[in-house]
Order: sequence, then structure tokens, then C-alpha cells
Amino acid sequence: MGVLLLFHMWREAHVHQMIEEDVEVPHLPTTFDGAVILYLSDTHKRKLKWTDLEYLVNKVDWVLIGGDVAEKGISWSIVRHNMKLLSNIAPSFTVYGNHDKRAGTAQIARILRESGVQLLQDDVVYLRKGDDRLSLIGIDYRSKKGDMLLEQIDKKFCKIAIVHDPLQALRLEQNADLILSGHTHGGQLVLPFFGPVFLSKAYRSVSNGWYSLKRSPEDVYQEGKMLVSRGYGTNHLPLRLGCPAEMHIITLRVPAEKALTEKQP
Repeated sequence: MGVLLLFHMWREAHVHQMIEEDVEVPHLPTTFDGAVILYLSDTHKRKLKWTDLEYLVNKVDWVLIGGDVAEKGISWSIVRHNMKLLSNIAPSFTVYGNHDKRAGTAQIARILRESGVQLLQDDVVYLRKGDDRLSLIGIDYRSKKGDMLLEQIDKKFCKIAIVHDPLQALRLEQNADLILSGHTHGGQLVLPFFGPVFLSKAYRSVSNGWYSLKRSPEDVYQEGKMLVSRGYGTNHLPLRLGCPAEMHIITLRVPAEKALTEKQP
């Protein structure tokens, strides 16, 4: 029985779910309606397979990566392989996670440059569709500059943020329309009725999935959203239980009330 359970946990850690969702994003320009993001986080030392992703070429507009593309002691060839593969799908952007900092940021930064993946360290870039654009903000792990960065952008401008740690991300909730996060691995080992075995109590309320973000009272549009991914790789043990690895294909949608308002004369 124990051997079968271990095999099941090993297998769960070496497959993944591809979750496809339409997500309404406040302040999204109408030209971005239907734009597609591939989001994944926490690859660690797990190697991506081109056969799992090649169908996304010409389907995905951007690839966003939630950090922890490496870990201490990793073979750098794995990081290089993963980053080159993702940048072959679409323009790709990432932030640092906590394990990236421990692995060696100088080497990671070099691999990212050579692979064509743009590293965002408290940076803002603009994604374009036609004559419109939205802001993509990448917040460095444990940085305190996130609020300042988002506050510098007009409140009516659509803001998507990549923030590795969801607790750090929650500090930005009144200024962001969509936050993409990770870090928790969803708990990685999750028991029925008990929940995540090793996940810190502080993260249990944001362990994985979609969460609503509070909006400023004067904002007439719907609340923002935060996604906490269970991640693609594993932390410490190459095992998962009740918490399969995942990637996300997110189709951006204009909120119904915004579309209706813009149609009115």
C-alpha cells in the first residue's frame, strides 16, 4: 500500500493540468478582449516538454512566469532549456522568487537575457494591442516598491502584476486589476479534511486558486482578481498529493458592465 501511495504521489508531481479560463479584468481596453496569457510559476528543477506546449504557438500572446525558475544546486541547463522553450511560444516575462535569490541571480539573469525572457525587477513594461496598451508590473521578491510603482500609473489604466509571494501581492490589491502569484505550491501535499500538510498557517487563506481583490471605493468597475498557482515543479520532495501541478491559459475579457458603458452614446 505504501509503495502504491508513493508511486501515486510521484506521478502526480510529474503530470500537470492545463487550466483554461476566461477572466474579466477591470479597466481592460476593448482591443485586449480575447488576448491570451500562458501563466506558470515555480518550475524549480522540473523540465518542461515542448510536446506539451507547442500547440500554444500563435495561440498565446504573452507568457508570464511567476518566479522560482531555479533553486539552489540546479543544473543550469534545465533553466536554460525551460526559458528558451517558453520564449519560443510568445514574448515572455518573469520575476524573481525566493529560490531564485538563493540559486544565484547573476547566473539566472544571464540565462534569461540569452533566452529572450525579460526579467522584471520592480519594472513596468507596456503590452500593446493595436493603438491601446496595458501595464505589466513585475515586483521583485520581498520588494517594498510595489505600491509606489502601481500608484504612479493612472488609476484608469489597466494594471497586471506578477508577484511571486501572494502575501506580498495582497499589499497591492487596491491598485491592481489582475495579480498573478505562486510560491505556495498549493501546499503540495494536501490531505482530505486536514488540508496542506506543510504550508505555513499564514498562507492557508491564499493557498491556491482565484481570490477577489478589494477596490478603491470610488472605482466603479468590478473588483480585481488574484491567481495563486499551485506551480509546475515541486519544493524539496518530488512528490504531490491532492494538489496536481498546473499551468494556466488565461483569456482576458472586458467586464460586461464596462463593455455596456462604452457602447452607450
